[in-house]
Amino acid sequence: MKVFKKLWPYISRYHYLFYGGILFVILNVGVSMVPGYINRKIIDDVITNGQVELLTRLLIAYMGVTILRSLFIAIQRYCIEGLSQKTLRDLKQSVYDHLQKMSFDFFNKNKTGELMSRMTGDMEAIRVVIAEGIIQLVRCIFYILFVGFVLIRENIQLTLISLAVSPFIAFFAYRLSERIKPVFSKIREQFSDLNSTVQENISGIRIVKAFHQQGYEMEKFDEENNEYFIKNYKAAKVWAKYFPIIEFLGGVSTVFLLYFGGRLVIQGEITIGVWMQFNSYLWMLIMPMRMLGHIVNMISRAIASGERIFKILETETEIKNKENPVYANRAKGEVEFKNVSLKYDDQYILKDINLHAKPGNTVAIMGATGSGKTSLINLIARYYDATEGEIYIDGIDVKDFDLKSLRKQVSIVMQDVFLFSETLRKNIAYGSPEASLDEIEEAVEIAGAKGFIKEMDEGYKTVVGERGMGLSGGQKQRISLARAILEAAPILILDDATSAVDMETEYKIQKALEEMEDKTTLFIIAHRISSVRNADEIIILKNGEIAERGSHKELLKLKGEYYKIFKEQYKELIDDDGYFKGELEVS
Repeated sequence: MKVFKKLWPYISRYHYLFYGGILFVILNVGVSMVPGYINRKIIDDVITNGQVELLTRLLIAYMGVTILRSLFIAIQRYCIEGLSQKTLRDLKQSVYDHLQKMSFDFFNKNKTGELMSRMTGDMEAIRVVIAEGIIQLVRCIFYILFVGFVLIRENIQLTLISLAVSPFIAFFAYRLSERIKPVFSKIREQFSDLNSTVQENISGIRIVKAFHQQGYEMEKFDEENNEYFIKNYKAAKVWAKYFPIIEFLGGVSTVFLLYFGGRLVIQGEITIGVWMQFNSYLWMLIMPMRMLGHIVNMISRAIASGERIFKILETETEIKNKENPVYANRAKGEVEFKNVSLKYDDQYILKDINLHAKPGNTVAIMGATGSGKTSLINLIARYYDATEGEIYIDGIDVKDFDLKSLRKQVSIVMQDVFLFSETLRKNIAYGSPEASLDEIEEAVEIAGAKGFIKEMDEGYKTVVGERGMGLSGGQKQRISLARAILEAAPILILDDATSAVDMETEYKIQKALEEMEDKTTLFIIAHRISSVRNADEIIILKNGEIAERGSHKELLKLKGEYYKIFKEQYKELIDDDGYFKGELEVS
């Protein structure tokens, strides 16, 4: 019931459909009992007693009831189907909206395929239980109430005899629900794993083919697919164990009715018409019992899926606004780290970081892979929160800012460039949808993307493939850079943003950034000395700590980590003392 309590706020938004659907299900149950009574009258009054004049009226009544019942079924279906679709739409929107609020860390811990399965297969299980389960459950309850009441009034002895096996049917239905629910939970989990396998394979198909791993991928899918089969087969075995018992007991009720009811007819205690009415009504009573297995199956699937869906909705994001947050129109761009540390699973990723970037300054960050470069810049816009210490923008702690307002102050070109399956114009203007074509072209010019866009037949209307397929690595980086520049935020972060472009193009981009009218505070993560040499401050990270800091010339004089990188990259051009050949001093 916990799942359905959580689901109720979504259903209750459309209470008129919910209660309307239930009303017409009940009316349908009531009307469906009338043909049994008409059959009794035809047998007892028309056929047995020869009251032929009643036949026409009874047949007209029969047709009227049939039409009325069809109308009630149509209205109940309209109400319940509308309820299920609208509830599902709202629930999907809630999950999707909640996912937008989650931190990077949440997506690090949850596979894309798993999240997709919760938005598809799990949602469908919820829809089915609303669309079918409500009808079946209400119908069962009111068949038992209405039919039970009528049958007891007709002949309590025959009713009790016919329903003698009902407690056993209820018992086995309960046992089925107990056994099938955990099995369905495992099926939903395995479906997520299967979904993840397919999603990862399709996303990485070029790598798969490049390394000739199709066979390995097919084996991996075969294992997951077979595991999915095994879990479904286990559910089928549970179903096969209990459902036939429920069906058999339902049949036993009919045998009791035929035997004992037939004896009462022979003894003259009831008429054949009453017996026939009793028989048709008993089937209405037995039908809900026989449907218990299907209902249990449906509800168990929905519970397993609902638990997974609400687990997402109940997962609190670690990154959220404080009460009464600070709203800022445009910051100056001053950024300061004070004794900042970041831990992940009790391991320090960054430790005791202190840096101060004045408005318009350029700070370059270098270091080996895994040294914490990307983690450091991700703290500025609160994609993660620092474990210790504070980060300030214009003297205000970033945790005090409204998140949306904070992130408007920061534009970022991420290391893993992502482009949508949209036109180039829409990709560039993704963060600034109201930007004019002139503003877009200006950003494209600075990013060095104007040349190759002009060469395309459809220019800015060119639709790129999924994740930017069809563009080279350098082209994707320049589109991503143009997207960040167009936002015109006071703080610009370039995370290895020009690694795929040639050095000449990189130089032109750097010159264009320096000559921008609205000078931004620039953070550059790079591996090339050419990318960072003009920075106001260069920071060398090592194992999450600042190993060296200073300008290009200052760091060369230290002859430490930066000097080693410099010497490695320029070994063809410098002598053993670190001087450029033919020059008198370190450049």
